[in-house]
Amino acid sequence: MNAERPATPQGTAMPVRSDAQRNAARVLAAARRAVAANGLDVSYHEIAREAGVGVGTVYRRYPERDQLMAVVLSDILTELIDTAHQALDCDDAWDGFSTLFSGLALRTAQNAGLSGSLDQHGGPAVAQQRHELLDLTRRVVERAQVQGRLRRDLTWQDVLRLTGAPAVQGCVLGLELDPANGHHVVLTVLLDGLRTG
Repeated sequence: MNAERPATPQGTAMPVRSDAQRNAARVLAAARRAVAANGLDVSYHEIAREAGVGVGTVYRRYPERDQLMAVVLSDILTELIDTAHQALDCDDAWDGFSTLFSGLALRTAQNAGLSGSLDQHGGPAVAQQRHELLDLTRRVVERAQVQGRLRRDLTWQDVLRLTGAPAVQGCVLGLELDPANGHHVVLTVLLDGLRTG
């Protein structure tokens, strides 16, 4: 994302200092990591600490909290929308479906921010992206079902709900579980169960 360019009295754009550009990139990257780990209620102090900058730097770049959350969520949704388009472009509907399902499942497992209310935190632009992703997901699921590659006894909403399964992690009955390995195992089992034949 480009840093804002302040206008000079003559109305021409002044070049943005390279350290300001670096700080802006660090703040956004840190915000993504912090939201992934802690959800959408993460504080500016946590983001600043993660970025290695003062909290004032975060406030100067994003005076309103909703601005920063919208940028973070839009970044994530843009990646998932791109994955969904790639899935629709696959000749084999199953390959496309498994690509999108895996992307959604792993992103959800790795990002606590996706479990929050995206419309509430992201504003109209994020709400539009969320609806676009949902529509693309429906199309990917239905295409795989039409080609006979995906079970027909599930709705696309059921399939979407299953993408949250690999997010279960931590401790079960006192046994510490390895999240990375757990995501892979659960994802493999889910895909095996969804595929026809």
